[in-house]
Amino acid sequence: MCSTKTTGNMVFDDTARMLAVSWVLFEGFTKKEAARRLACHRLTVQGWVSAYIASGEWWPDPVLRNRHADNIIYDSHFLRAVNAVILSDPEQLIGEIKDVFAFLSTLPGYRDTYKTSIGTLDRVLRATGFTYRRLYRMCRERDQERRVAFARVLTAIPLRCIVSVDETHKDGADMRRRRGRWLRGMRYDCLSRAEKNMLRTSTMMAVSYETGVIHCVTTPTPPAQNSDDWLIFLGGLLPTMNEFVPGLPWALQPEKCVLLYDNAPIHSAEADAWIAAAGVFPLRLPPYSPDFQPIEEVFSELSSLLKTMHHAFPGEPDALRHALAIAALTAENIGTHFEHCLMEAVRNMPELAGPDGPWREAFEPLPMERE
Repeated sequence: MCSTKTTGNMVFDDTARMLAVSWVLFEGFTKKEAARRLACHRLTVQGWVSAYIASGEWWPDPVLRNRHADNIIYDSHFLRAVNAVILSDPEQLIGEIKDVFAFLSTLPGYRDTYKTSIGTLDRVLRATGFTYRRLYRMCRERDQERRVAFARVLTAIPLRCIVSVDETHKDGADMRRRRGRWLRGMRYDCLSRAEKNMLRTSTMMAVSYETGVIHCVTTPTPPAQNSDDWLIFLGGLLPTMNEFVPGLPWALQPEKCVLLYDNAPIHSAEADAWIAAAGVFPLRLPPYSPDFQPIEEVFSELSSLLKTMHHAFPGEPDALRHALAIAALTAENIGTHFEHCLMEAVRNMPELAGPDGPWREAFEPLPMERE
């Protein structure tokens, strides 16, 4: 194998290293002259020569040669192996990935370059775009065919026509930040009320692409919300919406004429009849598909705002801080959540997001550039 040495944007193989050492030690070249011939820095040549003088070898440790991330990220065999190992199980910790490569290096026919350190693996993973991040778990029971069919419907509807609605429950855990800043090596004990003594609420909320929050009802819990609460909520929401006009193209439909909601048990058949009687187009999500529901992202933002209000107004009642968090939800941010869900729908449509789809460029990672 011909290994490489990277300096800046230049990549040097073993031949360049041996030439530089031979010129300086055996042919009387200065390090500067050798560096000029190889178009590299004088200190690079000096490092190669010093290593040869100290060990008598072109590489001090041939087993560990080419272990540096700035070399190995250009090794196509290694990169393919990294991709295959991670894609086989994205939940692996970096130590477990290292153990896989250590095992591969013992197999006949595999090169010893697979035997690498955790530090090098970490640099290679970051350089090739892999990060340690949250995993979004999806239920195996969801029906992909139904999701694709729903995505086709959702992408045909203008975002301004959709009102997204759902329920969420918040308690003391949503009020507190889990991390802060303190002195290294020292533990910080934060005194606060027990979570069971903090306000627990259930919130029904409806949001639209252009207006933001258009209707919201928050009640203390227990008891939990039921189908009667859903009917009461609809009684306040439906008058603010517009009637869907059958036969009219979507581009000409009025705003806020489609109600998007999930399959929660409280969303009863009686409520569906109310929605239809109001002239609103009912649009139920396919099972286990929260990624198509914009208000799920809104609720995630609400949790973050609750922590902010709890920190900014420590002496105020929980109910006031909850109201301030809801008031801080802006129409602009909510519109962004709608756009994210539209992109998720596009990802589930092979004709748009597939290899030959017109949207493919929006989902392709940028090519890795050498630093």
